[in-house]
Amino acid sequence: MTSSMTLIEAFHSRIRRAEWNWVMPRIAVEPVTKDIADEAIGLLSETGLHGRTYAIDAALAVIAGRQRGRVAVFTSDEDDMRKLCRPEVQVRAS
Repeated sequence: MTSSMTLIEAFHSRIRRAEWNWVMPRIAVEPVTKDIADEAIGLLSETGLHGRTYAIDAALAVIAGRQRGRVAVFTSDEDDMRKLCRPEVQVRAS
């Protein structure tokens, strides 16, 4: 599971399109809706973080927090995501 905005942030020129296209159908991609944006804004306010730098991470944290069952977020921004995710969301370095 990931957010639609995370896909935009993650794609770069070194990723081969064929591999990207193979992976995409295997990942649930959640849209960043107004409700998610509003909750992410609140989360940024609660944590004292700035929207421009942490906006996509905040939206992903909200989406992860809405999932049922055990949830893990794999990220290269482990420290940032730990600040943003609920305690029940496992944050793991990728």
